[in-house]
Amino acid sequence: MASTDPVADRITAITVSKPPAEDYLMYLTILEYNMSPEILPTLEGFLQDPELTQNIGWDLIHLLLPLPGADKCLTTIARLGNPREVILKVTEELQKLDLDGVKEEEGKDGATPDDLDGFCTLVNLLSILHPRIKTKHPSRFLSTTLMAILTAFRPSNRATHALISFVHTISPGKKRPTLPGRKSSAQIPIAEPVSNDQSAPDPEAQEEDPDESAIQVKLLQSFVTHVLEEYVNGNTLEWAARLQESFEPKKVVAGRTSLGEAFREEAGLQTRDTIAGQLVAMARDLGLTEHPILFDAIYNTDSHPSEYETEYPSAPGDIPLSQAGSLFLITSFIFSSILFGSRLPEPELSIFPGHAKLVKHFIGTNGPMSIGGEETGVIDAVLAIGLWLEHNNRFVSGPLEDEDFLQHLQFLSLLSANHPSPTLRYAAHVLTSSILHAHPIDRLRLTFITDTLEECPFETLKGSAVSWLKEEIITAHERKVKNAFSTTVALGAAQPHLFPDTSPLGHADDAELIQELGQSFSFHMAVVNFLYFVGGKQYTNVVPSGMMTVVEEIYLGPLRLAQEKALKILESEPPNDGKEVGASAVELQLLGDRIALCSAQING
Repeated sequence: MASTDPVADRITAITVSKPPAEDYLMYLTILEYNMSPEILPTLEGFLQDPELTQNIGWDLIHLLLPLPGADKCLTTIARLGNPREVILKVTEELQKLDLDGVKEEEGKDGATPDDLDGFCTLVNLLSILHPRIKTKHPSRFLSTTLMAILTAFRPSNRATHALISFVHTISPGKKRPTLPGRKSSAQIPIAEPVSNDQSAPDPEAQEEDPDESAIQVKLLQSFVTHVLEEYVNGNTLEWAARLQESFEPKKVVAGRTSLGEAFREEAGLQTRDTIAGQLVAMARDLGLTEHPILFDAIYNTDSHPSEYETEYPSAPGDIPLSQAGSLFLITSFIFSSILFGSRLPEPELSIFPGHAKLVKHFIGTNGPMSIGGEETGVIDAVLAIGLWLEHNNRFVSGPLEDEDFLQHLQFLSLLSANHPSPTLRYAAHVLTSSILHAHPIDRLRLTFITDTLEECPFETLKGSAVSWLKEEIITAHERKVKNAFSTTVALGAAQPHLFPDTSPLGHADDAELIQELGQSFSFHMAVVNFLYFVGGKQYTNVVPSGMMTVVEEIYLGPLRLAQEKALKILESEPPNDGKEVGASAVELQLLGDRIALCSAQING
């Protein structure tokens, strides 16, 4: 009579056909036909036989990986199977994964594993397999594995933590204990370690080449820097903004949670900080602590990881570190020394030429108009280093050419205008302003301000130039210095670009007028506020004779007419659910109020 228990039938089938009852190839076929979560405990028992596992284990990986509860079987295969064959199969499965768009919380609670679960499982298997390899050139297996991992890796917390555990397990030398997660570490799973005495020996063991140790260390160093690059670029750490808060705590808005507090208190941000810190600690354990080595890696453009995808590295020098990852290590060392008091050596660096070289290397490499489109982590790191140098008055340590100074400011100021992150825009603005005002030659400072007013296509940045001009005038007045900003020279040079002819606004149609005023609102508000500032009795010495009359005629008057017309248009039209593109009625009213104050001051 046929059995009515399909699970019992499956278990019977894989039991009675176990070699030597059937050959290994046939047994694999039977296992594939009967594979299900219910047979896993039985199969795991069979796999304790090293001979069976060495013959079929590698070919079970793809069958077991999608099944919930298959971890014990997979771990047994990694312990007892032929390590060379199993490693090849594991890396093959890694290359099939697609982690794009996979969320941290998927694949939980016993559900069918997703690709992120598969990635973590495969990486755990590799941490068991690699210590088992005893061959003349184990670095060849390691380089293939690391490239496969990096190809599949996407910087989620779980995936990154799996890689930290992997490197911690296989790295040579004395290891510090794995850092415990904070109370908010989001339940990131940690694989159970497998000791060497639980694993079968390598059946093809060879004596290792004495040069291999250095190659393997360099491979791991490179790997960690590439993982750090991916993680920091995918998980903003707000280095620059947090440093700026620590440098100027009085500027933190009272009653609002600072970024420093957020990273100490919010679970997700704590986890992000912890994982990045573990990657940095691992890099240090692997010997990446020397700033000259990291800077050499940043500027080394002769090699790339893809060069040893097919040709194995034969010396440590063949293996490049990640340029961005090396930048992140330097930034993290600086950041930790400021916020956490770590006693790490400081890099020998100044804004000129060192920081300027960093900016030129990482920012605007596709031309000035691409600035702001770089990876967020790279921009954050570059700005954080710059803010640290500025705070410590490390401005110049060598010859400073005018062209280099102006280009450096241009690139930083474009970051302040173009990046989507308000914290990074502000950090870039602060750094640009500080470097500009620190230059000892007033005429060069004025040149950058007037060039920005004249040539910059971004209204917000032109508004910043207005604020720089105002700050220079105030500084000259307070310090009682005689320079371009304490006389009529500065306003004489800036006037044509500071107070442009606004009469063309009177010829724009309604939609164009609303749009134009919306785009230029920040600039016009900065200008009319500046105009009111210099119109006071305190600064009459910097205003060229007759300038106010000209300004009223070509700039302020036509702007007032355009503002009044645009406000009437908006007030007469029905609401558009906030979808209108251009100035809002509130902005126009505010602009009108400031124009009225300026006109009254000029005509009073």
